Amino acid sequence: MDIPEIIKQLETYGFAVDEGVVPQDECSKMAEILDKIEEERTTAGTISYKTDAQVTIDNIHLIRPDIFLNKINIPKVMDVAAAVFSERFILSSFNASRSGPRGGCNPHNDARIPVSDFSNTTQLICAICLDDFTAKNGATVAWPFSHKSGIDVPDHVHSINDIPGKISCEAPRGSVLYTLAQLWHDIGPNLDGKRRWCIHAAYSRWWVKQVYDFPRCGETIFNQLTPEQKILFGFTSRPPLIGGARRYTVTKIEDLPDSYEEVLKFYLPFKYNSN
Repeated sequence: MDIPEIIKQLETYGFAVDEGVVPQDECSKMAEILDKIEEERTTAGTISYKTDAQVTIDNIHLIRPDIFLNKINIPKVMDVAAAVFSERFILSSFNASRSGPRGGCNPHNDARIPVSDFSNTTQLICAICLDDFTAKNGATVAWPFSHKSGIDVPDHVHSINDIPGKISCEAPRGSVLYTLAQLWHDIGPNLDGKRRWCIHAAYSRWWVKQVYDFPRCGETIFNQLTPEQKILFGFTSRPPLIGGARRYTVTKIEDLPDSYEEVLKFYLPFKYNSN
């Protein structure tokens, strides 16, 4: 699907499925690695979130940068995000999610502000389907047009069956499911037991606070980042230590120091001025 069509579907329905974005063999490899990470972290008691509704592994690009780091800036996804925001954007979170048998118990939206105007969208969620998404294995459930409501999901709603008009966003492995953060959605229940991993990449406008403080990633990760990835991590959109250094928060990537220690001194004063 071309980008204008994706944007048209996002604006109209609040979501769009783009097939064949990531090679299927890569998806299978990533899913198998996530199986191992889940097993190891469950045994160690360090799994981010695990219930019979959903398993979540946070910040997989920091856990296995050799496998997942280059997936934070897939070119097609970057082009779609650029078209949605029409300004610089950053990575807000990058987590893996696997459906469980008791999905569908938390309809919600991911927007801090449930805007009704597409042009004011503050966050875009891009789900990389590592397994096939089907109605029986926990594909994302969404409510088309709910992104135009301008309201949050009502407090009394505790099940996908409490709201009429839902659909399952079915997609083959290798697809990217784009959803506007203000769209009402939920993880579907996994009824047939077939594995359903995806990577949830959330991108937001540069001035929106990230879910995770990626600039504290450490020197090892920092030294692996491309200029585009440094921007996504938020290194060029943190306020400086000295207010008179510049008028706006956004920094030109070419002005960002090459040394991680120098970046910390300028952008993370708490590390050096804790007294």
